[in-house]
Amino acid sequence: MKGLLVSILETKGQGDCSNNGISSKCKHVILVGKGIPEIFESNEDIPAVRIVERDLHHGTYLTAYPVEPCPPNCTGYMFGGTFIYCSDSRFPAKYPVPLHDRTE
Repeated sequence: MKGLLVSILETKGQGDCSNNGISSKCKHVILVGKGIPEIFESNEDIPAVRIVERDLHHGTYLTAYPVEPCPPNCTGYMFGGTFIYCSDSRFPAKYPVPLHDRTE
């Protein structure tokens, strides 16, 4: 899968809150989806995440989820305290996007 290389941002003092999500193992991910340029190839070390648009009262809000399906014995992906961002002008938001990679 090809997309845009982005960095995972996390707080230094809190530790891993993703419950072994991809943000606990990786520093970068490949952002894929509609309107995202297909530049870099995802792989085992740099997995793919997708953008999901949510319509809120004040406009559209973006979140990111792993492309891989959530394990069947888990509740689903949720926010684990990390964000994704890059300085490339083709990044789809003006703010760091929450990465929902935690499962329980």
